[in-house]
Amino acid sequence: MKYIEKKYDLVVAGGGVGGVIAAITASRKGLRVALVDNKPGLGGNACSEIGVSIDGAECFGLFQNMREGGPVEELKEQLVKLDPFCRSTQGSTTMLFWCEENNVDVYSELNINDVDTKGRKVTAVHGSQSGTERNYKFVAKQFVDATGDGTVAALAGCEYRIGREAKKEFGELLAPDKVDRGIMGASVLFRASEKKVPSVFERPSWAYEYTKEDDLPYRLSMYKGPVECGFWWVEYAGDHNDPIGEYESIRKDLLKCTYGVWDFLKRDPSRKMEYYSLDNVSISPAKRESRRIVGDYIILEKDIVERTKFYDAVAYAGWNIDIHVPGGFKSRQKPNIHAMFQWVFNIPLRSLYAKDKDNLWLVGRDMSVSHVALGATRLQATIGTTGHAVGIAAAIAHRNKKSARKTAKIFIRDIQQEILKDGSFIPGVKNTDEKDHALSAKIAATSEQVLSFERSKEYLPLEKGKALSFPVTEKRIDRIVIPLRNSGRSPAEVKLYFARSEHPNHFSHRKAIAEKTIVVKPGEQDISWDLVVSIPEPGLYAVLMISDGEIGWLKSNIEPYGCYTGKYAPDHYFTPKPDTREDLYMIQKPIMVTRNSEPVEWEKMRKNRELKLGRPENRTNTHLPFIETSPVQRPYNAANVTSGVSHTDVIPDLWISDPDGKMPQEIILSWKEARKISSARIVFDTDLDMNHPAVLPIDYIVKKYSVAVRTEGKWKTVASCKDNRSRFKIHEFETCVTDAVKIVVEEIHAGGRSARVFEIRCY
Repeated sequence: MKYIEKKYDLVVAGGGVGGVIAAITASRKGLRVALVDNKPGLGGNACSEIGVSIDGAECFGLFQNMREGGPVEELKEQLVKLDPFCRSTQGSTTMLFWCEENNVDVYSELNINDVDTKGRKVTAVHGSQSGTERNYKFVAKQFVDATGDGTVAALAGCEYRIGREAKKEFGELLAPDKVDRGIMGASVLFRASEKKVPSVFERPSWAYEYTKEDDLPYRLSMYKGPVECGFWWVEYAGDHNDPIGEYESIRKDLLKCTYGVWDFLKRDPSRKMEYYSLDNVSISPAKRESRRIVGDYIILEKDIVERTKFYDAVAYAGWNIDIHVPGGFKSRQKPNIHAMFQWVFNIPLRSLYAKDKDNLWLVGRDMSVSHVALGATRLQATIGTTGHAVGIAAAIAHRNKKSARKTAKIFIRDIQQEILKDGSFIPGVKNTDEKDHALSAKIAATSEQVLSFERSKEYLPLEKGKALSFPVTEKRIDRIVIPLRNSGRSPAEVKLYFARSEHPNHFSHRKAIAEKTIVVKPGEQDISWDLVVSIPEPGLYAVLMISDGEIGWLKSNIEPYGCYTGKYAPDHYFTPKPDTREDLYMIQKPIMVTRNSEPVEWEKMRKNRELKLGRPENRTNTHLPFIETSPVQRPYNAANVTSGVSHTDVIPDLWISDPDGKMPQEIILSWKEARKISSARIVFDTDLDMNHPAVLPIDYIVKKYSVAVRTEGKWKTVASCKDNRSRFKIHEFETCVTDAVKIVVEEIHAGGRSARVFEIRCY
């Protein structure tokens, strides 16, 4: 057993998605970085052996346009190349060589067993590596605890929490009445596939036996038909809610359940699984919760619901508050609560370092959150965004020789700007980088798409009510034309409303800017609503209709970007109130938590889009109805590329060229005075409504383009790409003195007709 001492600028403990991204980001910012992980393969729950999908804020269509950018997107794009059938089996290989390409030293199969501290600093971590039979001491100036279990922080003596806080401690509606140690458990996953010959499965004697669906209430009945991958609810946290101390017994219980479930599936004739057999069962449980380290700020339920505006926001999350029942598969209750909220929320940097140490950063499920808030922050893509933020913050702390707390206070603007520069997104924070010449440029393009819909011959049933929200950029709305059809035999009354939508998930007729009651005669007709209202500021506005009649609203053949559909469903959601006494695990309605427990009467129709090999293509929206506005709205202007935002939060923040225009399409950034430029950064549209990048290039993505600079009146091409498939591209070239930069889009993938660009930066 050799004893080896290594010195680095930064040591990242924990090789999950967040740890990998933190290590790579810090290395790219100039630090010497070691990544230490206790598993053979990197990725944490997303490692090849476990294979949890890297999901996040988009949440299967709940929050549109919200898939994470930056390094998280970069990782996902690499995974798509090696894993086109999206089986989640190539994560470890991808991340290992991604680290190698970025000069990160990886130490796998290394368990940390001791931590050295001096005052308020961690000075070293110790561990043994099973594969090499070596003992290591890692000395560094900065440390990141991305272990999930908070191992480094716990060994360093930092305060941490385990279990559920009582409702009264933080005023959380989703918390239990009394404090307890109940936590979310770990899961074992399996993969199966259909074979050419039938197979018989004989349940092992040690596996649990399930003879009817009620043996696992609320669980087996979730799925019908053949099953190829499962199950998140094969979950357990141990008899004493100690996922660390009871790890081995938890794993055995999960395996007994998994093989018992598979036996039930194979014997159930309604599922038609005669030709299916197991390909793999994970031997390592995927943990959800253990220690949560206390930082300078604990993220709470109210921060999610009220979308707290943190001055030190560095990341965002959007998964619903997904809290799993203590007891896991052994519980007779529903396996989890899906408590939805209305829009994505920010994560502050103060929750990403331990309050008790000056140089210990937190990435992952051990960040500073309450048990309730963990339900929405523990997703791997979200964890990846915190890894990006911490990698940047640690690099800045190292360069300036400051504590994590002082770095978060003094250099927060620098951290935020560096995050945005890497193609990531922080809601409410814009690019103000003084070095970015694009911000001072005049923008012009060959064409710009306007907001328009296309009439179809199909009508969407109004049911109780429907709504369409759309971006309004002009200073007024004079008229809206709404084609309706009354399929009944007598006239029907329809109530019309025009209202502001605060975000894409928000529809309400209660504070309408204008309203009108009309009578629709039997048959088809265009309703011309003369509003003549002033629009105080650009934003998302909605036409809402409520009626008891047999009314249809004409469907649009096209789906303009940034438009959303809602339906009137006043009894759809259960909204808990402070005095609610119902058992939330037994509520049958979807749960919605809102500011001041305000009831939600409208439900946004989800847009769940995907494109995976071996599966039918799904890129259609919940169909949008047709309207025509006067004046015409122009939300896709070329000037959006320097708006300072590389995502769409409320209204579109990208340039879309006229689909009727011919290629090439050009966008030009020009200055009155020439300046030195040596690089361009471009953020394209890869359809952030999808959970993951499309396996095959889609008709949103710019395929062929070039970058040119104008010097002494002549254009010179300095960079080009013939087959782009990425969202974020950096082009570096020889420094030139220029008064204009031009992006020339020559071709779009899959027959697309419009160039789509979110952001252009010039340095």
